[in-house]
Amino acid sequence: MNKHKKITILVCAFLMTLCIAACGQAKEDEFAANQQESDIQTIEGTDSEIKEDEIINAEESSVNQQESNVQTVENTDSETKEDEAINAMESSVDQTENSTQMVENPDLEKTAEELLDLFIDGSIDAVDPTDLTSAFYFTDLNMDSEEWDSYSVGERVDLDNDGEDELVISGPYGGIYLDARNNKVYIFAAGEGNALMLSYTYYNGAVWIMYSNSMNAGYEAYHMEKFEGADNLVAEMNFGEELVDPNDSESETKYTLNGTIISYDEYTELCSKIFAAQVDTN
Repeated sequence: MNKHKKITILVCAFLMTLCIAACGQAKEDEFAANQQESDIQTIEGTDSEIKEDEIINAEESSVNQQESNVQTVENTDSETKEDEAINAMESSVDQTENSTQMVENPDLEKTAEELLDLFIDGSIDAVDPTDLTSAFYFTDLNMDSEEWDSYSVGERVDLDNDGEDELVISGPYGGIYLDARNNKVYIFAAGEGNALMLSYTYYNGAVWIMYSNSMNAGYEAYHMEKFEGADNLVAEMNFGEELVDPNDSESETKYTLNGTIISYDEYTELCSKIFAAQVDTN
């Protein structure tokens, strides 16, 4: 009987040991499984956080880049507009300074065209080279077109054959011709009444200044001057017609060229060339 109890006790102890071992193994497996799931969740959580951080950082980087680009464009546009404004202001200042210097600085060399423009603008005067006290301004001239003795701005022509244009001020007795040189405006020629009616003509390949006198019946006289520069008279010519007896309107007419009597045909041919190219500046 004692032997059977002993065996029974040993069997029970063995079975209990097996149960305890089995329970421990199950708990270990459950713990391992739980640990593995926890690790997976931790990894997944970490990956999710990393991805979220990456997305947020990418979005913030994109926004910052866009803001930076906008600021760069705005700054570039602003700088461009500022540069354009500064350049425009500098250009305006330079033009104003140049115009002021042209008027105020008599030593600043100006072109003939600029001088003539300044005269028309009323900024400078014109003088007679033979009488420097005879200065006058453009505004001193009578510009009323309704009056017979009024003046008007005419064309610009190279009247003295020097390669630069002179200014024609059309007016009574042929008006006034102005030349610009030596930083001043001078009277080049002027009409001085019925006995000296001013005009110009083209003859033998050059421009000639012509003064006409036809105030008396039966008498016509013409004086022509050719210049090569306003102060360089290089040729003159006189021609005309008049009665042999000034007191007899029925007397014959004589024709002259530079004091020499010529035939009617010669005179007619000469006049046809000169008057065909004549320009009246009344």
